[in-house]
Amino acid sequence: MRNKGFTLIELLAVIVILAIIALIATPVILGIINDSRNQARVRSAELVVSTVQRDYATAYMKNNGQEPTLAGLAAAVRGDLTNANVTSDSTSMTVVTSDGVTCKFVLEAGKLKLENGKCKDNNNNDVASEAMSVEIGTLSA
Repeated sequence: MRNKGFTLIELLAVIVILAIIALIATPVILGIINDSRNQARVRSAELVVSTVQRDYATAYMKNNGQEPTLAGLAAAVRGDLTNANVTSDSTSMTVVTSDGVTCKFVLEAGKLKLENGKCKDNNNNDVASEAMSVEIGTLSA
């Protein structure tokens, strides 16, 4: 009578083949995950910058062409980006998103700019895109 089933050698061969497939697939999958995270950080940073630009333009229009204050702009951004932490002082405004992207806007010669034209992630790596290298506008004291 013949036993039905696989031999030990056949099972080992299948395990070895599966291990080789896993070794090949794991770095590819991890690369895709990291690329997706990086793209999400860039989109978060772009959202922060575009929100600041939009809120600046809205405040400028509401004030009949007068520049908004940094505190007023920070309050508007805080209201629009409810999942972000927005802080400001007399010369800067910092926005930290829920995914760890930090964008710091500084006042230079009366103009609000993104510090170094880049935001940072939670590992202090640069997060930048073409859309972020713009000047926001002039602010009143």
